[in-house]
Amino acid sequence: MFELVLTVCSIVVGASCREEHPIQLNENVDLRGCMIASQIEGAKWVEAHPNHYIAKYTCQPARTFSRA
Repeated sequence: MFELVLTVCSIVVGASCREEHPIQLNENVDLRGCMIASQIEGAKWVEAHPNHYIAKYTCQPARTFSRA
């Protein structure tokens, strides 16, 4: 099981980036499926947050997200 973590940056507040809470994917999604889902889920996120853009996405095993 994988989860998707988006690194998003503000268009309004320059150089202000953060990692979003992980997006849980279905149990049967493998790494390739996570990469495909990143496009779909990323588009949904950007549509809901028009003052931000996605700088990076990461697919990782579920429940390993930590804010450093």
